[in-house]
Amino acid sequence: MAKGLPTAIIFDLDDTILDSGDPDVAWRRICAEFAGNLDGTTPARFFDALIDARDGFWDDDRQAREGRLDLLAARRTIFTSALSSLGATDAEPGLIEAMAKRYTVLRDEAVTPFRGALGALERLRGSGAKLALLTNGSTEKQWGKIRQFGLAGFFDHIQVEGDFGFGKPAMRAFRYALAALEVRPAETWMVGDNLLADIEGAQRAGIFAIWIDAHGNGLDPGEGVTPDRVINSIGELLA
Repeated sequence: MAKGLPTAIIFDLDDTILDSGDPDVAWRRICAEFAGNLDGTTPARFFDALIDARDGFWDDDRQAREGRLDLLAARRTIFTSALSSLGATDAEPGLIEAMAKRYTVLRDEAVTPFRGALGALERLRGSGAKLALLTNGSTEKQWGKIRQFGLAGFFDHIQVEGDFGFGKPAMRAFRYALAALEVRPAETWMVGDNLLADIEGAQRAGIFAIWIDAHGNGLDPGEGVTPDRVINSIGELLA
């Protein structure tokens, strides 16, 4: 075992290993491309309505759990809500489906590994530490990214919410990963970008929780969650 590393490290996927990009870029593209289909609606007004609808959707815990397992359906709901708030009840048939699919393409195209992330995983893999991937989301979407970027070989255990029917921050998700790795919480680190799902969830399970602030935005005091450590890239784990 390399000096300073724990027996096991559990990683989140999106915005930890893979950079999902700025979603606002895709939202603005949608507004520029489709606002002309909505009478009297400017791209700026459409964007504001979409952001309000998006935030309202993902701030609801129940909707968020269901939505991350079917992103296309979630996006249909968001577009429907935005158009309703704009009074665009006479939008042409198929418009919502077209926008949801176009947004999905734009978001998928934006995904790429963070610089140095794959090399860091390779070195960690060679250090003797057990590695696990613990990610929320659908089976199809998450395994698609795992295969696309050749990630499976880095991990001793891969746990996708859609496969198991439960995900972070549920205690069950962390306990299952610990059992699969045959390690105790005290000898394990969790690395992730989501303060509630990754950090608070891991801490409740007794796991040392490392928040990755890949874009250097800093902690939001309003979240009320204090990570055990803050890093800007996976490579810092090897320091």
